[in-house]
Amino acid sequence: MSMTHRGLAALALCAALSPLGARAEVFINEIHYDDRTASGDIGERIEVMATAGESLSGYRIYLYNGTSSTTAATFYDNDLVPAGSLVACGATVRVATVTYPVNGIQNGSNDGIALVNPSGQVVQFLSYEGVIRASNGPAAGRTSVNLPVSETNSTLAGTSLQLGGTATGSAGFTWRASATQRFNACNNNQVVSAPNPAPTVTGTTPANGATGFPAAGDLAVSFSETVTLGTGAFALQCSLSGHVALTYPASGSGFGISTNTALRGAETCTLTVAASQVTDAGGAKMAANRTVGFTVAEAAQTGYYSRVNTASASQLRCSLHATLRGHTAYPYSGSGTSTWTILEIADENPANTGQILDAYRNRSYPKVSGRAGTGTGLTYNREHTWPNSLGFGSASGNLGLPNAPYTDTHMLYLTDANYNSDRGNMPYANCALSAQCGERVTEANNGAGGGSGTYPGNSNWFKGPNGNTGSFEVWNRRKGDMARAVLYMAIRYEGGVDPTSGQTEPDLELTDNRAQIVITSASPAYMGLLSTLLAWHQADPVDAAERDRNEVIYSFQGNRNPFIDHPEWATAGLFTSAKPASCSLN
Repeated sequence: MSMTHRGLAALALCAALSPLGARAEVFINEIHYDDRTASGDIGERIEVMATAGESLSGYRIYLYNGTSSTTAATFYDNDLVPAGSLVACGATVRVATVTYPVNGIQNGSNDGIALVNPSGQVVQFLSYEGVIRASNGPAAGRTSVNLPVSETNSTLAGTSLQLGGTATGSAGFTWRASATQRFNACNNNQVVSAPNPAPTVTGTTPANGATGFPAAGDLAVSFSETVTLGTGAFALQCSLSGHVALTYPASGSGFGISTNTALRGAETCTLTVAASQVTDAGGAKMAANRTVGFTVAEAAQTGYYSRVNTASASQLRCSLHATLRGHTAYPYSGSGTSTWTILEIADENPANTGQILDAYRNRSYPKVSGRAGTGTGLTYNREHTWPNSLGFGSASGNLGLPNAPYTDTHMLYLTDANYNSDRGNMPYANCALSAQCGERVTEANNGAGGGSGTYPGNSNWFKGPNGNTGSFEVWNRRKGDMARAVLYMAIRYEGGVDPTSGQTEPDLELTDNRAQIVITSASPAYMGLLSTLLAWHQADPVDAAERDRNEVIYSFQGNRNPFIDHPEWATAGLFTSAKPASCSLN
């Protein structure tokens, strides 16, 4: 039988008193009240243990006499418990002993002991040689838990009743018959196991109360130890976006949490960590839910272009470059946020949030499962509108992965894998049917596309061979989108070193001279055709979908495509201007 009634045995103290957040418990651990000494019972004592090692000063022991009435027992003595001393009984605990004079503790039958905390609350109410009910004192109205063992007038002096076994607290120990006294030391055959501390949250991104959190920023939660997460361990609720579905690993000590979307500017959000769904290797769960409230950064971009100098084409160019550079680069692929993540938000089908709308075929594909390499049939992949072989073809180190420009999502678009292959690294140029260009039709989606046989119609047109003598003409609805992506690249990448990554960047330039458009890892590297791109920019103005795309990418990368925000800045003079002797920022 356990020593205590579980509802009375435990005193859960403040975590600040409990190392590593362990559950603190204070209980009676050893008793001697009767023996065969002729002159009277000697060495009578009661020992109290605190498993978390806190001081026992302020606790009291009340002795109850139930001899006259087991249903109306009254206390006859109360004494302060000493502060105690630390002992190592497996785990380090604190024990304190109250010592009584000869015959100081009433012999049974039916007497009791109440352990009372400094606040006057009964922690434990035990009895020996029979159950009692207290009628006065702190235990008034309570019924005792009777010990399964007892002492008699035949018990040897120098012995005691003791809890024994291996456990973290009283419920795991058992009372054992008299054995050699161990007051102020570990009991015979008693080992106190170090309690398994509950996992706690040690840090979050963002911090509670944070403001200006990036709309597409990844959330993060770290724990005090490795944990396994159940369904719904993390939940995000926002004032405008509502419930936001999250993705995260199933186990670990630190978790990156992806929203897989861009939150709404200036909305308030609450991230909740569900205590019941966070479990450590020993089965312990968090003590309580953790909530993190934060505010998303404003969507309005007031001041983004405040440093731009429009006094001349060369000053506009250098000041735009200074504004755009140093953006946040994401991995091309992999777990967590990557270019796939960003593009599947940026190029989402407005009619179906579970699909993307590709830029060339205008076909709607299911997100993720429609990616190239994931199945058979038509799939989508990532189109480098500025072919990476033209200036940054390396897969690692300078000019390549894992940083920009290879992963710059202002330039990347999701496109049909076959049409992407048809384009290759050809420059963008008009490609008339009369020049024997091949047609790549579009599908009717989102109010555009479809039809064939008439140039230019709603089709893409191309003619090989691949390389600078070939041409790829984008269908009319997306001509401006592709043009502005390439125009952005020529201003964003002007050589030098990225201020964030320290990686060397290429100098990308636009030209109408096809002979300059060659595969290279040197700078300057060229792409075109400049005059065609500017014409497409004018013929297919910025629309709402492109502005929304700019916002999504800005929320991840932290920079913008200026030719979407300010179409008037895209001129031949800008792209042919020389670098000024000094760049004057506003």
